[in-house]
Amino acid sequence: MFDIIIEQINAKEVFKGGELKLKVSVITNLSVGYDIVKVDDTKEKIAEIENVIAPEIVGYSVKDLEFVDSILSELNLDPLSTMPVSISLARSLSNALDFPLFKLIGGFLISELPTVASNILTDKTNYLFPIIMAESIDEIIEVYLILKSKLDNKYILSNECYLCNNIFDEVSYIREMIDEIKEDEDIDILLGLSGKKEVLKGKDLSLIDYLETEEPIEFDGFLCTENLCEESDFIKVNPYELSTISELSYYINYINEKDLTPVIFGDNTSLAHIATGFKIPLIRTSLTSNILNEVWNIERELYNPNISRF
Repeated sequence: MFDIIIEQINAKEVFKGGELKLKVSVITNLSVGYDIVKVDDTKEKIAEIENVIAPEIVGYSVKDLEFVDSILSELNLDPLSTMPVSISLARSLSNALDFPLFKLIGGFLISELPTVASNILTDKTNYLFPIIMAESIDEIIEVYLILKSKLDNKYILSNECYLCNNIFDEVSYIREMIDEIKEDEDIDILLGLSGKKEVLKGKDLSLIDYLETEEPIEFDGFLCTENLCEESDFIKVNPYELSTISELSYYINYINEKDLTPVIFGDNTSLAHIATGFKIPLIRTSLTSNILNEVWNIERELYNPNISRF
């Protein structure tokens, strides 16, 4: 039985998406795995990864991923240093075994895909987004293309999504637009809003189906919060706030045991594999991220894929 030994761990700056990001690469005797993530101080993270993390785990087998992850956790470093390494380790293992990351995480019988809800409009504080209950990724993409053609006529597109002065002045217009697409395309679409609790208090939220805020507030639809609360339906999970994939797995299981549903937040394409592997029904991201395209790629690898609904 062959082994897969960690030989090198490298970190460097890369220019991607119009900004500097951190690229972490794990090189084994049989494979390479990498992850690219946005961080505030790339040079500090490079130093931590190459001078602190690498000496601790080079020489171990990535087949003992949970054990290597435990070493990373015990270092007590910033998760933005350890999680990219953990994901790179997992990718190097999946590449050596010649199957995709989502199957390494979730097994070969995976058939359910997350839906992807991208921000479409912001006032730089609050965000509106559709949650498209489609039968395929093709249908989700088609709805976003229709939305984009309509939004182009009224709003300016920034590097994340379209801009407006006050999101609450636009809710009725976006609701009408989505309802029109629902009728024309015969597809169910929820309207989501993300904002701070202090801003949302006293606002008319009757046209909103799904609400994201840091703490529970009185709301009749689906509620997503940052902390685990009895009033919540969904819990926000940013994988790069946790130290390793193993720790992420424990946290997701804990959320599920509380009869709540995790929602993945972020722009990294690795999150498409993480959400699919852990059977997380929803990814929240920006309109300009490549996550939807990566989920589309995953769909092509599945036999009889289904899109999560709620």
